[in-house]
Amino acid sequence: MTVKAPEGKKPSRFDSAKPMMAGIAVGVVIVAAMILSVVQSRFRSGYVVIGDGLRVNVSVAATDATRERGLSGRFGLASDEGMYFLFQKPDQYAFWMKEMRFPIDIIWINAGAIVDITTDVPIPGSDGVLPTFAPRIPANRALEVRAGFAKAHGLRIGLPISEHLGQSF
Repeated sequence: MTVKAPEGKKPSRFDSAKPMMAGIAVGVVIVAAMILSVVQSRFRSGYVVIGDGLRVNVSVAATDATRERGLSGRFGLASDEGMYFLFQKPDQYAFWMKEMRFPIDIIWINAGAIVDITTDVPIPGSDGVLPTFAPRIPANRALEVRAGFAKAHGLRIGLPISEHLGQSF
């Protein structure tokens, strides 16, 4: 590519490199945005302990991207596995079952204790309607586990939950 110098100015050896440098800069920005997107859509791992020692290994949904994806598209959870949603402040966050393939229990948590439990949340029906599920009082955490988990383990409002959260994987 040949770049013509403005009238009265000698061409610089860098004039022809400017368009290439601009292209490289745009490429770097695009790659950085892609990396950020991947990092924000990754789940961290960890575990929570309910009551006196019931351990649940969790994938942590702490970004908008991971919270929106949640368990969508997965085929199930192990008996000691769950999805743990983190929010900055307590609220009555509504959950839907988009692209869910199995029923779940949702354990709502605030200030390190269970504040509500929604059991046997069904998969979406064939009519395409996606009902939402929210706690009766504000919560800043939600733990999704296999349907029947809460009943099988005698979970109840007020039980403490401690979290042990790790890095992205």
